[in-house]
Amino acid sequence: MNADAIEISVVIPVFNEEQSLNELYERVTKTLETIGETYEIITVDDGSVDRSLEILRGLRERDKRWRVALLTRNFGQSPAIYAGFSLARGRYVFMIDADLQMFPEDIPTVYEKLKEGYDMVSGWRKDRKDNPFRMIMSRMLNLYTERVTGFPLHDHGCSLKGFQRSTVERMVAFTHRNRYLPLDAAMLGGRVTEVPVRHRERPHGHSKYDIFKLFQTGFNLITMITITPLQFISIAGMLSSMTGAGMGAVVFLLYVINGELSLLPAILAALFFFTGIQLAAMGLMGEYVGRIYIETQCKPLFIIREELE
Repeated sequence: MNADAIEISVVIPVFNEEQSLNELYERVTKTLETIGETYEIITVDDGSVDRSLEILRGLRERDKRWRVALLTRNFGQSPAIYAGFSLARGRYVFMIDADLQMFPEDIPTVYEKLKEGYDMVSGWRKDRKDNPFRMIMSRMLNLYTERVTGFPLHDHGCSLKGFQRSTVERMVAFTHRNRYLPLDAAMLGGRVTEVPVRHRERPHGHSKYDIFKLFQTGFNLITMITITPLQFISIAGMLSSMTGAGMGAVVFLLYVINGELSLLPAILAALFFFTGIQLAAMGLMGEYVGRIYIETQCKPLFIIREELE
């Protein structure tokens, strides 16, 4: 198929979504056919251990517009999305999760906005159906991402997004391993906007993002794009020095007034305080050094074992 003949590519990362795939096929296909343009669907199996791959093979046999790429193992959601991006041939490229929390029927809304000339259009889950903890964490990440990138979006983490093909090609060309798609898009600049989209509770299975992964995502986001934590450590060090000087002054004042020098309480407090600051600083600097080490290894972000054609 000639890449120039394809108008729309939709990338769908899949990891243990056997219960959702048939409904996903029906709804995505019906939605794209109402647009009336040529399209392709690129599903990326991210090392599923259930019947997801078997179902995807069946969908591929049923509809050749559904392409299937198999990764060698579970690399994670972002690498799976970038793997799909690397295979996309459409003029406009979309991404959406396979869990059906987002409505495939909202793709035309994003598509119409993209045709106005925007480089990226992100969905905005105004009426989000998640538990309070996830919503609080998401809100914090959104505020931080907006402050760092300057992108005035309400919902950076929405899994329904659309891109111009040129934007996707530039993002795929990046070589760093720690990926957060909104940040990659922000590095490229361009026109960005968002549109309200629908959201619902997950109809099947459970979320792949537990509390640990949410905290990991937040920590990765902070350390991968800025040296702000190191600057905070420097500030904390200065405050610690001032605190130590103040404690010494108090001990000296008590010595002048009472004629007795109570060294043990002051020494223990200072020891624990400064040791904690030192360990925190060393740990954070070690994190940055570790990330430099990982980047210098130049390992691939993803490995496609097979593409069903």
